[in-house]
Amino acid sequence: MEVPALSTDSGDVFRLVAMSTNDGIWDWDLKTGFVYYSPRWLHFVGAAEGDLPNNIGAFASRLHPDDVEKVNRTLNDYLTQVVSDYSVEFRLRHRDGTWRWIKSRGAAMRDSEGTAYRLVGTHTDITEQVEMAERLERMVDERTVDLRAARDKAEIAAAATTKFLSATSHDVRQPMQAMALLLPSLRREISSELGRRTVDAMERSLAASMELLESLLEYSRLDAGAMRPMNGPVHLGDLMAGVVEGFLPEARQRDIRLKAVSANVVVQSDQRLLARILRNYVSNALKYTDRGGVLVGCRRIRGGVRVEVWDTGCGIGEQEQRQVFWEFVQIHGRREGAAGLGLGLAIVERLARLLGHRVAVQSRPGRGSVFSVTIKSAVMPDRRVPVSKGEIGRLRDTPCLIALVEDNREIASALADLMRDWGADVIHGTTTTDIIANLGGRLPDLVVADWHLGEEDSGFKAFDALEGLAGGPLPGLILTGDYDLGQLKAVNTARRKVLHKPVPPRMLHAVLRGALSGDGTPPG
Repeated sequence: MEVPALSTDSGDVFRLVAMSTNDGIWDWDLKTGFVYYSPRWLHFVGAAEGDLPNNIGAFASRLHPDDVEKVNRTLNDYLTQVVSDYSVEFRLRHRDGTWRWIKSRGAAMRDSEGTAYRLVGTHTDITEQVEMAERLERMVDERTVDLRAARDKAEIAAAATTKFLSATSHDVRQPMQAMALLLPSLRREISSELGRRTVDAMERSLAASMELLESLLEYSRLDAGAMRPMNGPVHLGDLMAGVVEGFLPEARQRDIRLKAVSANVVVQSDQRLLARILRNYVSNALKYTDRGGVLVGCRRIRGGVRVEVWDTGCGIGEQEQRQVFWEFVQIHGRREGAAGLGLGLAIVERLARLLGHRVAVQSRPGRGSVFSVTIKSAVMPDRRVPVSKGEIGRLRDTPCLIALVEDNREIASALADLMRDWGADVIHGTTTTDIIANLGGRLPDLVVADWHLGEEDSGFKAFDALEGLAGGPLPGLILTGDYDLGQLKAVNTARRKVLHKPVPPRMLHAVLRGALSGDGTPPG
């Protein structure tokens, strides 16, 4: 197209700019209705110069019906000065029938009273950008659908794994619990030295099996996302003392000093999971310590508390320190015969991460190690009077009546014999109705109940029924081999003490003694 010679007046300059710019330019005289459309604007709709009338109808006839209201509203708001800028996106129909996305910007010339008399602006073709955005949106939508499907599949798999682990842990723990409770009774019947050594070896083997089972199940629950923390106030002094007490027999047998430094501190955490971290630390320290001692203590730091487990063991090299919290890593120097899969410290790290705590290790080969867990929490002093946990013996100086609700007769028999050895009178029932009938109107001093007692019954229901008869709360605990913590939280509305099977007799004795003494926190 031949470009005519242009003068230097403003009209000619405007037409030169309109012909050279990549945007379509329009100039609308609001008084006369005349509209100038630049050659580039005509190209957007597939028209040539002279094809369209110089009025607003050339634009309006090509505007997408769905965009008419939006354009009119935006234009009216700008002309009446409701908004200060004119900018709107819409679709214009091309001669070939396709729709082109346009971004329009404009500015008005106004008289002294603010009334617009001329509107000048540009049209920019944004079709490619819009189509690209739509393609990306479709890709995101498709990916979102895929991710949701993957998430649903993972959730179904996790739920199935949780259910499997819950059933497996319950079924496997039951016979191990029976063995743990029967061994003390067997020991009383054996008088020969060889027999006692055999029982000692059986107890050590059972303890090692329980530790391995616990590690495998706990790691699997963490891997399946089946473990949920239940945070609350944790008395660190009692927690550390309870953890240490569970390892005292092993430490004394090996002539290793084991001690917890008293602490008058309360933090916010999950008591069961934090105790598991410390038990793993202490167990690990004893496995790698042949002489000297293991010390458990805590110190206040800015914003929280750091609990530390010190040992005088073989120590860990710098390279191994970086790997010590990995799965299936076992450090050289383990005591001969000590069981383990290399999962203990990996479980510690994942439990700490779940709780929002931080673990660390400091060590020097040949000089020992310090494993720590840092708890960022408000710290409050514990003003309770500590309860002495003592040695295995009577549960209390005066007689006590224990209501035992357990539907596994083998475990019930072993539990009853054990608690009678501790000076208690035990009444057993397999269901809530059964225990009430067997008590014959007597009120127990303490209740020990299994969680699952059949499809329609549970230890929680037995507790509620007995407390209803007593007219108030009763001390005691729930025993279970089930680790479905979500369901446990839902049914344990009264926040009763819960111990997970298998429970070592020494720990059971300490918890029952504390409950009868009025101690509100179970050890360990």
